[in-house]
Amino acid sequence: MLFDHSRHEPLTKNLWDRSIVQQEILSIIDDIKTSLLPDCCWPTHQLDAESYSNTGAKWSSYAGAAGTIHALQILSRYGYKVINLSYSLESVYQSFLKKPDVSVEPGLQIGELGILMPAILMQPNDEELSRRVIRCMESTIELPLFEITSGQTGMMHAALALYRKTGRNNWKDLYIKGAKSLIDNWTLDQDTGEWLWQSQVFGPKRHYYGACHGIVGNANILLQGEDLLPAGYTEMIMERTISTLQLSVKQYDNLANWTLCTKPNIDKLLVQWCHGAAGIITAMARTPRVDTHYSRQLDQLLEDTAELVWQAGPLVKGSNICHGTAGNGYAFLYLYRRTSNTLWLDRARKFAIHALEQCQTARLHYGQGRYTLWTGDAGLAIFLHHCMYPESAAIPGLDLF
Repeated sequence: MLFDHSRHEPLTKNLWDRSIVQQEILSIIDDIKTSLLPDCCWPTHQLDAESYSNTGAKWSSYAGAAGTIHALQILSRYGYKVINLSYSLESVYQSFLKKPDVSVEPGLQIGELGILMPAILMQPNDEELSRRVIRCMESTIELPLFEITSGQTGMMHAALALYRKTGRNNWKDLYIKGAKSLIDNWTLDQDTGEWLWQSQVFGPKRHYYGACHGIVGNANILLQGEDLLPAGYTEMIMERTISTLQLSVKQYDNLANWTLCTKPNIDKLLVQWCHGAAGIITAMARTPRVDTHYSRQLDQLLEDTAELVWQAGPLVKGSNICHGTAGNGYAFLYLYRRTSNTLWLDRARKFAIHALEQCQTARLHYGQGRYTLWTGDAGLAIFLHHCMYPESAAIPGLDLF
């Protein structure tokens, strides 16, 4: 078994309908507007409250106000009429410092950096914001994390985005410092031949494979900034990563998946963005296509992995990006962009219809929307837009700022 059937549900029989998708995006935007609370946040969803010891207001990029405001900025760029809340980010930041979602930390998804990013993207010349962002970025470099949520990898996504936007060398330098930290701590397991990072995120020390905490997430950001790294690094990164994926893959027929991490007593085979098959695709589908043995191996692995995502079906956890149907749908969009094979676009759109139905059902069940970027409706709205305009498809808050 390459996936847990209990974590998935049958795909809706309803077909792709662009007008329904457009209407759902507008419905989500309207719900976000009408549900805004006076303190510049939104009602915390029951499912997000269960994930934190602090059940009060949420502020972070992952499941709080900053992520929702960032999503609205992205939707505004795409031409949607949204409420402009960029002015409230300073209030959100101060609220986070007083009562953080988890703890006051510098990282991208659950820390300061994720709140500061949508602010500095709107005001790239603000010196005070720049100082705050630089402090957060520098604070991640020596952490024993090596992943997206709180560590160097998430910081590097932000630094690279700011460098591409502004051309300023301070952001380039921070990206390079993060890259050096990753490369210096990338180790070879002499027993298995795998190249891995040991991440200490959330306490335990583990060697993960997936997009959020593992090897492919780190390889992704290294390859995105390959033009900033020394000559020869691209080939080294690809060889280490793809050989490790080949050594660790679990395969059956034309299907492929990976366990959560290397620990033998943790053998979960998840099919999500954060862990497992879907995130393997979104992280690796942007790898340069070159005529090499490793690149050809990767292309076959991605096809087999995407077939696994399709056969597993939508996730029962809901419509979200991190561990829901939208995140798995992004795997098809990324592979479509890599291959131009419309099969993957068709499958992404089928997942989109299912995801919007999940969102509608959940809104009725809980009596409210889920006003977050990574775990809820704000991220779903962007995914739905990308299914209409796949040429711009990129995961918001990571590959898209």
